[in-house]
Amino acid sequence: MKEIKIGTRGSRLALIQTELVANRLSTGLSGESGLSFTPVIFRTRGDILHDVPLNQVGGKGVFSGEIEQALVAGTVELAVHSAKDLPSAIHPDTELLTVLPREDPADVLIMPRDRGYSIPGIIGTGSPRRKFLIRQLYPEAAFRLLRGNVPTRLEKLQKGEYEAIILAAAGIRRLKLDHDGRFDYVRLPPESFIPSGGQGIIALQIRKDHPLLSSVKRLVHYETQTALDAERLVLRELGAGCHEAAGVYAAFVSGVSDSAPQKAVFNIRYFLFRHGRLCRGCISGDAGRYRELAEKLLESCSSGRYEPFFSGGLL
Repeated sequence: MKEIKIGTRGSRLALIQTELVANRLSTGLSGESGLSFTPVIFRTRGDILHDVPLNQVGGKGVFSGEIEQALVAGTVELAVHSAKDLPSAIHPDTELLTVLPREDPADVLIMPRDRGYSIPGIIGTGSPRRKFLIRQLYPEAAFRLLRGNVPTRLEKLQKGEYEAIILAAAGIRRLKLDHDGRFDYVRLPPESFIPSGGQGIIALQIRKDHPLLSSVKRLVHYETQTALDAERLVLRELGAGCHEAAGVYAAFVSGVSDSAPQKAVFNIRYFLFRHGRLCRGCISGDAGRYRELAEKLLESCSSGRYEPFFSGGLL
């Protein structure tokens, strides 16, 4: 039996996601001789500095850097990440693969059920993207930093530290906390409340020289992989930092044909709020041409053509 070590964070959600990937690999690679998958837990900067805004800790990569270093060094053979936590560029000797379908990419506004807040005043979030978008719904809202794992965040809400908080739907669904009777959940549609790139996607990182790479590639979920590749491309081209409000959402509009999936209609939408001005766009086309679609979509930002920011309504 060959043991495959998988690098992961130690939160309950991270371990659930790692187990989901390991189960998929165990099933999909059943033809390989005697594989077992063992999680190896890492504490990242983001886990250690849990009461500091992420843009002060280091932004994107604070939940993945130590795990990636171990992967490149050979301490672990695979790494599992929440794709939205990854920086726009990863180590060049590695690849990101998606072997599971995307979970719901939406954000969720959560409020205590017994307090009757119709319009939340103090909202818990540290995300510039979520702050920008929620102000389109609640212009008078105030914000307070929210850090910690998902159960901790919900407990802080229940204790009255906030009147509402915003979380990713994927995390609360994987933890089976999306029907907690203490709270009301308002799903914020990703078509308008544009999520962070990669939200809802579990990414498997593997070295390019690993002997299992070709076998794992056969397990890739096409729709999810295409969406992740497109969203990461947009984020790289935007050069959006962790201190900026930016979101991107790519999805298939029509069903994917087994015979020609690249011909399915693919939609990419994004926004970037930079220096007090708004850049945004939406484009549709063949999934196999997502790189061309993304480049065309970003022409307005690359040429500096930003819209004046206006409040009221969603994007």
